[in-house]
Amino acid sequence: MKHLARYTSLFVAIIFLATSCKKSVPVQAKYIPKDALFVLDMDWKALSEKATKGNINWDSLFTSIAGPGKDPKLAEGKKHLEEFMHSGVDLESNVFMFVKNGGSIMSGQTVSGGIVVGMKDAAVFESYVKKQPGAGEIKKESNYSYISFENNLMIGWNKDVVIVSGSDMQGQASSGKNPEPAQILAPLFNQKEDESVIAIPEFTELMKEKGDILVWTNSSSALAAVPLLGLTKGADLLNDSYGAGTINFEDGKLVGNFKSYSGKDLAEIWKKNAGPTANMDMVNQYPSPVSGFAAFSFNPQIIIEIVKFAGLESTVNQFSEKLGFSLADVTKAFKGDFAIVFSDFGINETETDYDGMKIKSHQPSAKLIFNAAIGDKDAYNKIVTSLAQSGEMVEENGQYVPAGFQGLSWNVDGKNLIVATDSTLMQQYLSGKGNASLPADIAEKCKGKSVAIYIDINKMLQSVGTDSFTSKSAESARATFKDVIATSDNFNGKYVASNFQLTTAKSNENSLVTLIKFFASVSKQIEHQQKKFMEEEMGDMEDMDHGDMEMPPMPAPKEQ
Repeated sequence: MKHLARYTSLFVAIIFLATSCKKSVPVQAKYIPKDALFVLDMDWKALSEKATKGNINWDSLFTSIAGPGKDPKLAEGKKHLEEFMHSGVDLESNVFMFVKNGGSIMSGQTVSGGIVVGMKDAAVFESYVKKQPGAGEIKKESNYSYISFENNLMIGWNKDVVIVSGSDMQGQASSGKNPEPAQILAPLFNQKEDESVIAIPEFTELMKEKGDILVWTNSSSALAAVPLLGLTKGADLLNDSYGAGTINFEDGKLVGNFKSYSGKDLAEIWKKNAGPTANMDMVNQYPSPVSGFAAFSFNPQIIIEIVKFAGLESTVNQFSEKLGFSLADVTKAFKGDFAIVFSDFGINETETDYDGMKIKSHQPSAKLIFNAAIGDKDAYNKIVTSLAQSGEMVEENGQYVPAGFQGLSWNVDGKNLIVATDSTLMQQYLSGKGNASLPADIAEKCKGKSVAIYIDINKMLQSVGTDSFTSKSAESARATFKDVIATSDNFNGKYVASNFQLTTAKSNENSLVTLIKFFASVSKQIEHQQKKFMEEEMGDMEDMDHGDMEMPPMPAPKEQ
């Protein structure tokens, strides 16, 4: 008996541990269609807690944007928000948003979507919703109630969820008749679990992830928006292709982790051609500290594989051979390593002569290098020679360059095609004495990645501030943003993993709080600028009314 009790207790403990560690899929997801193109899941409770720790709540957010009592519309919005927060909805549960494509070439395209929120008290919500402006009559169906508003907006609810939904019909279906609530809401409330996103294993895996915001995309559903693509065999490459990502607001940074799942056919192409990683030597060779870069590498044979699978090889070759080369020449010409590196970003004042008038404007400028590794010198020469014969390229300093791009510095040595914004930068880059000065943590994150993108936001913002409004906005941005980096791995047999990190200037403050403060500050600056502009316009009008605009005296009539 002692042994039985001991094993029973152990078994119960194991079951309890397993079930407590497994994050269940929120009930709201059951109401999202399986073919939804895009789904956003916000952990409202976690977001609110992080905002509250930074002394920000939704009431103070409204106040910080324009100040108390300054804008009647803002005060009205604040009131509506307060009413909604006590309307019976469950604000401690996740809030889902989704978008769905539908229709056909003959009937026209339909874009529908909705917001799904958990329900706490259906009776309180019904009392709240029927008091809203423009609300129609509440109608009851067997398993849900609904009410229609203007602009094709519908709200349906039951004891579990509230769904706010609407649609936009385009094409032949947009004959002035909007879909009935039954067409939009009924399928959502009546669909079975195997008709919802819960039926997709990759989606349920995403729901187990920890994230303030979860993001889901369905590439195969995008075919509904591009019907002609769906008629080709290439559309099969998008079957069972999904994107799943988490976004978390942490102290001093916003972090995103994403997975790109491929269907069977596309996965085979990725497996066959996987492997290359970004050549960071192309970046490190840059002669001065960089403001940003994008380095990526892929096997060009992927292009041929995709074209062959889609059955478009002969069509593509017929077109390219008219220019004097084939698709195979293009994929052989370049190795697949590319890099764009830039520095010295600035805003310069320029003067343009327009109809005899000198017009001043501010234009961005930067020093930039583009580097593409050449795979086959003969194939590259064949392509540029053919393009030169057709007038697409012209000869400059003994080499062919695209027509219209002669102002840049070009260098082709059989190993690399390098383009620079000026000849001095080109010579410094070719010298090989690199001084890119990448931060150590950024360089480490780029190792072994197929794609690496980095922007030093704060450095770029140092040169912005050409007028009073821009200067104040740039000052707010400099106090908010540091840099951003995005990287991507090679296909691992199941998905491609990508990562994103936006670093903020205040390392000890949650990035959600930092971003809210920034957008509130910019909104306030925009409001101030608009008010200043209106005052100046009114002043100009008063000058016109009271200025020296007297009518000239009428000439005396001549004597007859």
